[in-house]
Amino acid sequence: MSPKRPSIVLRNNMSKYFYKNPKAPVPTRLHIGTTVAIYHEDRVLLDHRRDGEWGLIGGALDPGESLEECARREIMEETGLSVGSVNLLGLFSHPSRIIEFANGEVVQSVTICFAAEAATRAIRLSAESRNARFCTQDELQNLSIAATHRMIIPYLFRRETWPVIS
Repeated sequence: MSPKRPSIVLRNNMSKYFYKNPKAPVPTRLHIGTTVAIYHEDRVLLDHRRDGEWGLIGGALDPGESLEECARREIMEETGLSVGSVNLLGLFSHPSRIIEFANGEVVQSVTICFAAEAATRAIRLSAESRNARFCTQDELQNLSIAATHRMIIPYLFRRETWPVIS
């Protein structure tokens, strides 16, 4: 899971995700979103998405919404979990984080990642998910992580490095 390898993830009727891939298309605008590392008992929640990849909970910032509101909305929509405070884990804006949407639009992804604690492991899956589970640091090494989340994974269990600017 080296964050330095070029990558692309193809999705059926969905988006393509690129990170440090010289063959990535050229973006025409920025895409701002949040992800949330949700912890419970020293494990972090990963979502097994319909496209087959694993990733953190998250999504796009809506107009009129704060970053925290976006993070909390995505948590509720994708997991049904309620969390207490959300804290900044990091900002990830490497220009090679590219998303090509199914409609052909290409964006550079800027992600603000938060961390939060869940009081329970009882997850209500959204239609976007195949599965979700709380993983240990070692278990993350065996998962196929979405290209635009790979650079976040190394920091999930290194709280002393937060906030990360990358």
